Amino acid sequence: MKNRIISVLLMLSLFLSMATPTFAANASSDKNSDKHSDGIGRVKVSTIPLPDYVILHDATYTYSGKVFISYSTANDLTTTNFFNFATLNDDGSDFKVIFSGVIPLKEKTGGIRYMPFQDNKRILLGDYVFECMPNLDKCKSTNVVPIVYPVGLDDNNPAITTRWSEIIIAPDNKHMAWSMFTTNNGGGQAVGVLSRKTDSYVLEKVQLISTTEPFTNDPSNPGYIIPPTSGRGGEVKQFIHGGSAISVVGAKDNVTTDSVVEDLTSNKITQITRTPGYDETTIFSPDEQLGMVMSTRFSMHTDPAIFGIMPRPIFVGGGINAMLYYYSVAGVRTFRSGDIGPALIDINRSMNEPGYQGIQLSTDPNWVYHSPMSWHPDGKRAMWIEGFRGFDDDLHKRLQKVNLLDYKPRKTVPIKETSDDIAYATKDLTKLSSNTSPDVHGKIAGKKSGYIDYISTTTPYYSGKSEALYVNYSNDGVNFYNGSEKLNYNYLGETTYETNLQLTGANPGEMNLRATFSSMIGASPLKLLFGTAADGKPQSYGYATYNGVTRHMEDLIE
Repeated sequence: MKNRIISVLLMLSLFLSMATPTFAANASSDKNSDKHSDGIGRVKVSTIPLPDYVILHDATYTYSGKVFISYSTANDLTTTNFFNFATLNDDGSDFKVIFSGVIPLKEKTGGIRYMPFQDNKRILLGDYVFECMPNLDKCKSTNVVPIVYPVGLDDNNPAITTRWSEIIIAPDNKHMAWSMFTTNNGGGQAVGVLSRKTDSYVLEKVQLISTTEPFTNDPSNPGYIIPPTSGRGGEVKQFIHGGSAISVVGAKDNVTTDSVVEDLTSNKITQITRTPGYDETTIFSPDEQLGMVMSTRFSMHTDPAIFGIMPRPIFVGGGINAMLYYYSVAGVRTFRSGDIGPALIDINRSMNEPGYQGIQLSTDPNWVYHSPMSWHPDGKRAMWIEGFRGFDDDLHKRLQKVNLLDYKPRKTVPIKETSDDIAYATKDLTKLSSNTSPDVHGKIAGKKSGYIDYISTTTPYYSGKSEALYVNYSNDGVNFYNGSEKLNYNYLGETTYETNLQLTGANPGEMNLRATFSSMIGASPLKLLFGTAADGKPQSYGYATYNGVTRHMEDLIE
């Protein structure tokens, strides 16, 4: 999502003690779910056993069904950028080391990700492609080949703060998509073709597929601005529909973050999750009937649903999502009691059924979800990583697996070559950073009545403000908004969000609240503050109500 203001990797600045807690990282944590009315059936969650000397970093299923892991050992833990790669079966057997060595991390990147190619010979790492011949299952020789990013989207562009934060590879083994972040607190997505050269992979035919201009002036209505017709720019997570669409972090009908799908053959954006809290990633099963979702939905006291329970335009209220990530995701990983998934969902029900939750797959309150998630090619197993709460690092992780005991997968979605003819894309790569001033001021006309008087300003130092005044604003002529929303953010200080907004009509609602967050970046973790503000009122208070459900800020007191 474009207003996810800075990279998660830049945000993770809180490091706790390295002392080892008393737990068994490979201990069994089976969970049997005997009845589920959603048609998925029984599930069994367990921990994949690893050798005692393995300090797990990341893991993913390959297209042959093997588990590919990245890890350290006590012998190489202090060697900078030293990596071990191995493959194994998901019962822990047949553990084979296929690589050990230094892979230099480059500037302005998200480190290393692990995205298997469909050909089962390569792993996309972000700055490199890891090649294994003749294949990952019978690896006899390896090669780490650098990727050359296009001019304008490389490290030489001063407007780019993170050259890539997420990377994915299409099933056609050629097309790569990635997400970026820029100095104006924005970001974008690109897609290109990975072409193997003598000593590198070069990204060719690169196009920007994100919304490059968040607002434009209304030529027929002076003083009015037109918001984007679609919000593109969130972190890419998975090629789906055979390679003709991408699962991304985004928003559509809700203000709070959801998982959406961007179609590459049309301008269509489809919302996959619809909870009012924080849903970030959906990884689709091979038949694309099920999904694994990172979500706060099962965590009543850290789920930020109060901010998203009442629908309103995403371009106004979405600026709060960076704080919500820090509060409900990063905070839960480092110290705060809570749950961030994963949730196992039926995709169709998640898209269309209000209140649908799916199946909670976390089994122990001491262990917290970490990415990545991946599916076995048989469609009956999925895998993810968990970290021991309070140790948001690579030293205290375990590998979890869910077996779907009753589910009968449909046929795997057939592969399509990802198109280079994307109607809404642009080959002008300068557009990512050309809009250096994100300041906005103007009126946004309702399609049926009224307007929103909107102003937004930012600084290069992670601070700014936005304010929206709703005056009888309506897009459907049935539901009308009146009131205001204000966000005054400072990632190095306190951030305050206030709203006094009424929704009248067929589905009435109201938001009357203040939320004050402590510093996002610094020695102390971000918290919601409930002391007394300068005006004599609590720093955080109030409620939001919609469709018969009411949430209170006080529910989030720790």
